[in-house]
Amino acid sequence: MYSPRIAVIGAGPAGLTLARLLQINQIPCTVYECEKDRHARTQGGCLDLHEGAAQQALRECGLFEQFMAVARTEGEVLKIYEPNGTLLLDEGSDIGERRPDSFKGRPEVDRSQLRNMLIDSLYPGSLKWNHKLKAVKTDPSGRTAKYDLHFEHHVETGFDLVIGADGAWSKVRQLITETRPFFSGITGVDVKLSDIDTLDPALSKRVGRGMCLTLGSNTSVLSQRNGDGCVRSYGFMRLPEDWHKTCGIDWSSPATAKKQFIEMYYDGFNDDAKNLILKADDDVVPRPMYMLPVGHRWGHRQGLSLIGDAAHLMTPFAGVGVNVAMEDALDFALKLKQWKREVWDKAESSAVSTLALIEPVRQYEEEMFVRAERYAKETMMYLDLFFHEKGGSAMCEHFAKAKEEEKKAAEMNGKDSPAVKPSAEEIVV
Repeated sequence: MYSPRIAVIGAGPAGLTLARLLQINQIPCTVYECEKDRHARTQGGCLDLHEGAAQQALRECGLFEQFMAVARTEGEVLKIYEPNGTLLLDEGSDIGERRPDSFKGRPEVDRSQLRNMLIDSLYPGSLKWNHKLKAVKTDPSGRTAKYDLHFEHHVETGFDLVIGADGAWSKVRQLITETRPFFSGITGVDVKLSDIDTLDPALSKRVGRGMCLTLGSNTSVLSQRNGDGCVRSYGFMRLPEDWHKTCGIDWSSPATAKKQFIEMYYDGFNDDAKNLILKADDDVVPRPMYMLPVGHRWGHRQGLSLIGDAAHLMTPFAGVGVNVAMEDALDFALKLKQWKREVWDKAESSAVSTLALIEPVRQYEEEMFVRAERYAKETMMYLDLFFHEKGGSAMCEHFAKAKEEEKKAAEMNGKDSPAVKPSAEEIVV
């Protein structure tokens, strides 16, 4: 039976999840990734996969048991410090007001572990490494609605559907919309402190088993324990987009850069907060944060679509990015699975035009737009809480208010009710 030719651009969580879901439903596809292999670079920190769509996607992939074998439920706890070291919240020892119940059921997993299990689940040969996409172009003959993929060293032709899972600076998105990511107003540095338990046991204890936030007035040190024994920290604050070029910090010398960075921006922070950056490995990466507009949409274009960051780039401050990306993959795959069952499986040879693909893709996009806008509003709410004039107290007040809303909802129902998430428009001031 004839099957349309489908390309997934990008081997991140979104693209890999989608490819796995398509393949196990007998919908062939090929994933193209610019990196040379899975070891080409470090994959960053860890992710919390929420109950619901992200975990359901792994169940549908047949990978949930593998995920739970490496997931760290102990990593769900949160600490919040003031810059002077005052502990406002510690979910590991019941200090302060714990987060609402909606934050439960979010075990942590290292990005590399999640990526490897998804890579290993794909059909052999269906993931093409070292394919750096330069452009997506229409059939030059003009006789078909197919697309050609122009890679750095060659061209592959004749795709009926090209799905951009190629992240913030997506090449596929350029054919669909003129909208580009813009600077979120937040920037800083990304560092890693390897084997913290051996290097500084006291600092390790201070971080705890999960996430540790030191929140000052519009300035923060955001730290998270990873499964490999390291702690990744992000010294983020509200600064101009070109800050890393104009600040005068000598980035060519990591030790000097860390010292200059702390001296310039962390007056009033205690030694523990500072040492999460000062004692980090000699790999200091300036990290301006970008986003797409809240509510970003586009008009459907036959044969093209986007998932994950390519569709709705957000900052990481609500911790929802990978979850909405995997929800995209799950929803897209279900739409195509239904299309295959109702249309293509009943067709003879190539009797059905690829125009039949328009409707399932359009349905996915319309539902995704609504979902992505909701998550983007939540992300903006948390950005304003992470970088607030009142520092960590604003975050704690927000959690207390949300818990009170949960309590009221449960009382109204006369029994325990599902967690009620606060409105993304409610910003603590």
